[in-house]
Amino acid sequence: MHIVTSGSKYLDIDAYAGCVAYAELLQKQGREASAVSTALLNESISKTVRSWDAPLLTNYRPSQDDTFTVIDVSDSDYFDKIVKLENVSEVIDHHPGFEHYWQERIGDSANIEFIGAACTLVYERWKASGLLDKMSVLSARLLICGILDNTLNFGAKVTTSRDREAYDVLLSNADLPDDWTAAYFTECQQTILQDAVGAIKNDTKIVQFKSFTRPICFGQIVVWNSEQVLAKHQDILKETLASMKPDWFMNLISVGEQKSYFVSDNAEVQAWLSNLLGVNFDGSVAIADRLWLRKEVIKQDLQI
Repeated sequence: MHIVTSGSKYLDIDAYAGCVAYAELLQKQGREASAVSTALLNESISKTVRSWDAPLLTNYRPSQDDTFTVIDVSDSDYFDKIVKLENVSEVIDHHPGFEHYWQERIGDSANIEFIGAACTLVYERWKASGLLDKMSVLSARLLICGILDNTLNFGAKVTTSRDREAYDVLLSNADLPDDWTAAYFTECQQTILQDAVGAIKNDTKIVQFKSFTRPICFGQIVVWNSEQVLAKHQDILKETLASMKPDWFMNLISVGEQKSYFVSDNAEVQAWLSNLLGVNFDGSVAIADRLWLRKEVIKQDLQI
């Protein structure tokens, strides 16, 4: 069996959609393949998206001969626990940092590009295969959601013309309502607010930045409008992240406003973020005049 999977801590919509859609492509090409994950689904996979009942196996027991495609992650420390590193034959990712490592291991089977969404790379695999007209409505819908989420409705600087092309082509086959974008992000926000602590923990990473001396607890939440979150949940954000590490900050991504809100009470982290991103804190909150994704903040640090 060829297993298409992703990370171990949580599965977001980009990984979820990419795994399901790529497994379908491999099946269309005559391969025995399945999308598999043991990770928890996070809030970017909304209630409506879950109701589409995508074929993702959660209790599969891998065999000795299984091979693996890993999507939306290229740091092997974060691979799903079922992955055998020596059996990874393909990596499809849009996060920088491990391009050389995988190029040496598997050559051109490593497709790692700094692009808006991993789902765009999966779409391009479908396009190159000549089977795009055979893609299911389900896969088209899922890939659209992954692109919307990871490009922040095309507001993130990492968005490319390739992401827009993928979205436009997929939309013609997705049969989604006209107000889907706002409905999708609003539904994700409502789910987040039902369990703010869980949402924070599900999308927090400990990152060792080059320009900061200690590892930082870096939380990230994507919502449609940040007003509710800051008004009702700012204390929860602070308490949850501060309990994980004294050096912490939250990136509250407000898609409807096209702004990122950075939250931290740590004076050192505030000063570092101000210098890194050009933002100014008023109390514990700094409002950026653009959207920032975690991978963009990490890349900004690498370029210093």
